[in-house]
Amino acid sequence: MKRSRIGLTAGLAVAVLIAGCNSNSGGAKPSKTLKELGKDEKASIKVVFWDKNSFFQQYGNLFSAKFPNIDVQVVSTQGISLGNGKDMNEEFQKLVDDEKPDVLMFQTPDMFETWANDGKLYQLDDVIRQDKFDIENILPSLVEQIKAKGNGNIYGLTPSFYSQALFYNKDLFEKHGVPLPKNKMTWNEVLDLAKRFPKDGQGNNRIYGFAQNSSYAFGDKKQLAYQYMNNIGLTSGLSVVDPDKGTVTVQSDGWKNALVTTVEALKSGAVFPGNDEKFDPNKSQTMEDYYRKDLFATGRVAMSLEYSFTMGSLQRTKEVLKDVTPVNWDIVTVPVDPKNPDVSNSVSLSGLFAVNANTSNPRAAWELVKYINSEEMAKLQAKSEDGSLLSRTAYVKERDGHSMEPFYMLKMSENNFYKNFGKIPMGFDRPFRELAGTEIMSVVEGKKSVDDALKTMQDKGQEFYIKAKQEQDAKDAKEGKDQKPAEPAKN
Repeated sequence: MKRSRIGLTAGLAVAVLIAGCNSNSGGAKPSKTLKELGKDEKASIKVVFWDKNSFFQQYGNLFSAKFPNIDVQVVSTQGISLGNGKDMNEEFQKLVDDEKPDVLMFQTPDMFETWANDGKLYQLDDVIRQDKFDIENILPSLVEQIKAKGNGNIYGLTPSFYSQALFYNKDLFEKHGVPLPKNKMTWNEVLDLAKRFPKDGQGNNRIYGFAQNSSYAFGDKKQLAYQYMNNIGLTSGLSVVDPDKGTVTVQSDGWKNALVTTVEALKSGAVFPGNDEKFDPNKSQTMEDYYRKDLFATGRVAMSLEYSFTMGSLQRTKEVLKDVTPVNWDIVTVPVDPKNPDVSNSVSLSGLFAVNANTSNPRAAWELVKYINSEEMAKLQAKSEDGSLLSRTAYVKERDGHSMEPFYMLKMSENNFYKNFGKIPMGFDRPFRELAGTEIMSVVEGKKSVDDALKTMQDKGQEFYIKAKQEQDAKDAKEGKDQKPAEPAKN
């Protein structure tokens, strides 16, 4: 499944939650060795996936050819309602309770962590050792994160992940005599390079030194301003909210530095500020129209923070826009925290496959999980252009002549684990983003001081949090959830 480019920014939490569990409770069940399937032994298992066709195209047909005695049925998630205010997790829970799948596919690490620690997943450590299944050639930081989600144990594996890199236009750097970017630059170093590009062009001749994501054709100024500040803060290990205490945490020296850096970058004219153009759903738009709005692909941005699927997008732009000179691009790592230069919070785990702890056929279920995450499958998937990055590192040295190392060389930041992120009420994020964007632009326009803007974000943000928490608690109580309403957090 291909991802929306916008949906994979620091917001990550808005992704559709895909997973499954049964209603058993208690601690994690101890794993044990599994008896091999007999030569003529038949088995039937169910797997949770987006839909039947995509599963068999990507994995199922190959698996069935290798294991003809294992019948695989797909429990599709497409029938789950996205509207009417229904909770996706509850909708999915009901589906799984009805279908009782053997293999579960998690879209987010948060839910994977919850169900792993609730004893709802089969612990895989022993059978990995039993089968001598190679996890040594899986990116170590991925294995570390999976173990961190399972209190040191392995409850699932993922064949791929998503990550960002700093894409740059080599020709623009050469034309304007600016030194090329390097791996492990800080945000200040990236923005200093951005400020060395001219800012006097008009219309399509106006270039920018940096863009948060060059495909934000309709990104308004407040939205992008918040994303700049948020990304700078996240790189330094900051969080807008302390989920355990239920408090907003933006009134701090770290967030002040992130705000000052953002304001200076926007005022300098070096970064793409967004625009006031609104998306009109009634106006038809061709793929050519879409590609023309991509500032990096059309040579109007020197550097852009992008996900790995941008490589495929650049190739498609080259094929579609015959009148546009293809970008001569390369990549380096995302900006890093100078105090912790070897880690990144830009990596996102997804597509985690796990065995249901209540499966009646754990060996067949494990064979499917094992095959999806095998070296054989990685070799077959190596030339895929869906934008994901393979967890196994043997087949990812380069793509189209470009080294993939910047996507792999940084370790995952503990901050990216989003510990207890699920405690944040769903109604908080959107109003806070709007508030923060408004306050940042007030500073850019000289209407407010940095300290006053942060105070407003803190005070009003806390009000938003309390309101969202109370509404969430009321909703849970109405639906009969076994949950005590939390006391509103106070500063």
